[in-house]
Amino acid sequence: MTPGGRPAPPGGELAPLPASPSALVDVAEAASRTAERLADARTRLLRVRASLDVQRSTAVERASERVTTAADDARASGGMLEAAASTLRRHAVVLHDAHASAQRAIAERAEALGREARWQAEADEARRSTWNIVAAGAPGALDPDAGWSGSTAPGTGWSDGEWSDGKWSDGKWSDGGPAHAHLRLGIALRELAAARADAAAAESRWRAARDTKDEASRQAATALSALADVRAVRAIITAGADPARLQASGAAARAAVALLPRAATGAPSARHAVREDLRHVLTAHADDPAFWAVFWDSASPARLYDALAVRPPGQVSPVTGWLGDVLDPGIDDGLARVLGEGVHLWAQTASPQEQHDLGRRIVGDVAAGAASPFTPPGEAKIAAALLPATLPAAVHAGADEALADWWTERSVADTSFTFLTPVVVAVAGGLAAHPRLAFDRLAPADQHRTAAAASRWLGSAPHAGWPDGGRAVARAFGAAVDVGSTSADRGDQARAALLVSHATEALPDGLLLAPGLADEAARSVALAYEPYVPAMGDASRVQGVTTSCTGAEPPPDPGLDLDAEAAPGFDELFPLVVQPQLDAFALRDVIGATSRTPEAAAAWLGVTDRYAATTLEHATSDVVDADVSTGAPLVRAALSDIGAVAGGMQAETIEAAKAEVVTRETYVELAGAGVGYLKFGSKAVTEAVSLASGPALSFLDPEAPLHEARETVRADEDALVDRYAPVMYEALVENERDPGRSAGELERLVGELDPSENGSDPAATFDQTFDNQSDPEEPCS
Repeated sequence: MTPGGRPAPPGGELAPLPASPSALVDVAEAASRTAERLADARTRLLRVRASLDVQRSTAVERASERVTTAADDARASGGMLEAAASTLRRHAVVLHDAHASAQRAIAERAEALGREARWQAEADEARRSTWNIVAAGAPGALDPDAGWSGSTAPGTGWSDGEWSDGKWSDGKWSDGGPAHAHLRLGIALRELAAARADAAAAESRWRAARDTKDEASRQAATALSALADVRAVRAIITAGADPARLQASGAAARAAVALLPRAATGAPSARHAVREDLRHVLTAHADDPAFWAVFWDSASPARLYDALAVRPPGQVSPVTGWLGDVLDPGIDDGLARVLGEGVHLWAQTASPQEQHDLGRRIVGDVAAGAASPFTPPGEAKIAAALLPATLPAAVHAGADEALADWWTERSVADTSFTFLTPVVVAVAGGLAAHPRLAFDRLAPADQHRTAAAASRWLGSAPHAGWPDGGRAVARAFGAAVDVGSTSADRGDQARAALLVSHATEALPDGLLLAPGLADEAARSVALAYEPYVPAMGDASRVQGVTTSCTGAEPPPDPGLDLDAEAAPGFDELFPLVVQPQLDAFALRDVIGATSRTPEAAAAWLGVTDRYAATTLEHATSDVVDADVSTGAPLVRAALSDIGAVAGGMQAETIEAAKAEVVTRETYVELAGAGVGYLKFGSKAVTEAVSLASGPALSFLDPEAPLHEARETVRADEDALVDRYAPVMYEALVENERDPGRSAGELERLVGELDPSENGSDPAATFDQTFDNQSDPEEPCS
C-alpha cells in the first residue's frame, strides 16, 4: 500500500531501470577500435598478396590463397564488430532516453505520493471535525451554502470569505464556525484525487519507459544474435550491404526453406500455389547475400529439385525432350539466373571445402535419379542453373567429381547421358572458366587416369549433339592444354601432351562425331593442337604408306614423343615443349572434322601461319652459326609439318569423293548383274542403273568424282605451297647473303629450298605429308 492507502504498483516500488548506457558506449568503442586494427591488418595482408601475385609456383599460389582467406576473414570480422558497435550505440541512445524518462517518472510519482499523503491527512481531519460539529448540534452545520460569498479558494470551488464563522486564507482554514469543516473535506478530497491521478500517470510513464527499454533490448539482442551467423555476416559485409538487413534476410530465407517440402507434396493445385510463393521469395531476394547464406545452410539441391521440378503429364521417359521442354514449368531463364546468382553469392562466403561439397551435391543429387523414367527433365535444368561458370573453382571441382562417379557407375544402355546433358555442359563451362582446374581434371597428375578423362570428356557426346554446339567441352579441352603446354614445368608439359595424344583417338568418335559442331568449338580444338604441330610431319611420314609399298609403322599407342625436336641438331637451340605421340590417321580425322567451314578452316591456317613465322624467326636468328649450318633444316621440317596439317584439312574432300566412287561402282555392278537394285527403292539408284545399262555406259567413269576432287585438292596444295615456301626461302637467302660469300656458296647453303625449281625440296617435303594426310595410299597386301 502507498502512504495514502492506495495499492502499490505491480512489482513494488518503482526503481531505476537496469543496464548502463555508458557501459554500452564503452563496449561499442572497444569494438570499433578492434575493427580498425583488423582493417589495418587486412591492408597489410593485401600488400603481401600483391607481392605474391607477381610470382608463379604452386607453393606461391597456395600461400596467396591463404593470405586472401585471412584478408577476407579480417574484413568479415571487422565488419561484424562495426555492425555490433553500431547496434550497441543505437541501443545506448534508446537506453539513455528510457532511463531519463523512468527517472523523471519516479521523481514525479514521489512528489505526487507526498501530496497524496498530505491531502489524505487533511481529509481525515476534516471528517473528524465535521462529525464533532454535528454531534454538538451547531446550526447550519450540514448546510454548506449558508453564509458563503467571495473568490474561489485555490484548487477548489470555494470562495475566499466567510462561511458562517469559518474563513479560508493563506492556504488553510481558520476555525470560526461549524460549516468550515465541510469546506475543508471537499477541498481535501479533490486534491487527494488529483495527487493520486498524478501518481498513476507517473507510474504509467515509468512502465512505458521500462517497456521501451525492454523492446529495444530485445531488438538489439536479436540484431546481435544475427551477427553470430558468420556466413551471413561475411556475405553482407562482402557485398557492402547494411548489416541491419541480416535479421529480415535470415527470416525470409528460413521461410523459403520451409516452403520446399510443401511445394513438393500435396495436391497439384496446392503445390502450384506454394511453388509460386517460393519463386516469388527467391526472386525477391535475388541479390541478397545474407538470404542465400542462410538458405543454402539449410536447403539441399535435392529438396530444391523436388520443389521446383514438375513431371509433365504423360512423361514416361526423360528422353521425351519435346514434352519436357513444352510442359515443364519448373525453370525458366529468369529463375535460372536467380538460382545461379544465389549460389554465387553464397559461395563468396563459403570455405573451399563447403564450396566443393555443394558442387558434389548439386550434381550427385540430380545424377541419382538420372536413369529413372519418372525423374522430371526440369531437374537437370535446375542443376545446370545452379552451376554458372562464375562460381569458384572448388564448386566445379566437386561437381566434376560427382559427374565422374556417375560416369563410372552408369550403364551404357541407359538414357542418363541425354538427361544430364545440361549438367555436363554447365560443368564443362566451369572447367573452361578455371583453366588450372580443367588441366587437373582432364590431364590428371596420375597419368593412368588420363585415358579415362579424355574418353569421358572428348570421346562421348549425346546422340542429338551438344546443345551449345560443343563449345563448352572444346573450351575446357583447350584451357587444359594451354595450362600444361605453356608451363615451364616439363611435368606439366608432359601431362598436356599425353592428354592430346589420348584426345586424338577419342575426338573423332565423340565430340567431333556429334552433329552440329560449332565453328567456335572447332577453333578451340585447332588452337589446342597448335603447340604440337612439330610432331605432325614426323607422324605422317613414319605412319604413311608410300606408293612403293614401303612398310609403314602402325599408329603408336597414346604416349609421349620424348625425342621430338624442331629439326635434327637444333634441339638445344630451340627446345620444344614435350610432344605427344600422334596417330596420324586419327589426327587426319580431327583436322578434317574441325575445318569443314571457312571459319573453322581459318583457325587451322592461323595455326600454320604462326608456326611458319616462328620457324622463320628461329631459322634467321643470330644463334644459328652460319659457318656451320643454316636454318634450312628448320624450314624443311616446318614445311613437312604444315603439309600434314594442310592435308588433313583436305581429307574430307577426298573421302567424300571416294564414297561417291564406291556408290557409282555399286551402280555399275548392279546394272551389270541386272538384278537386285529395285530392293533399294531409290530413284537415284534406278536412274544410275538405267544409265549404266544403256549405250552411254562407256562414258560413265566411276572414278570421275575422285579425279575432280584430287584436282581441286592439288590446286589447294599448290596454293598452300606458294603461301609458305617462297617467303621462307627468300628470308633465308636474305639472311645468308654476305659480301664475302659467293653465289655458289649461297646456292650450296639454301638452294635446295628454292621453290622455283622443278621437283624442289620444299614441294617434295610439303607434298609427302600433304598426300599422306589428304589421300593416303591403300595399305599394301
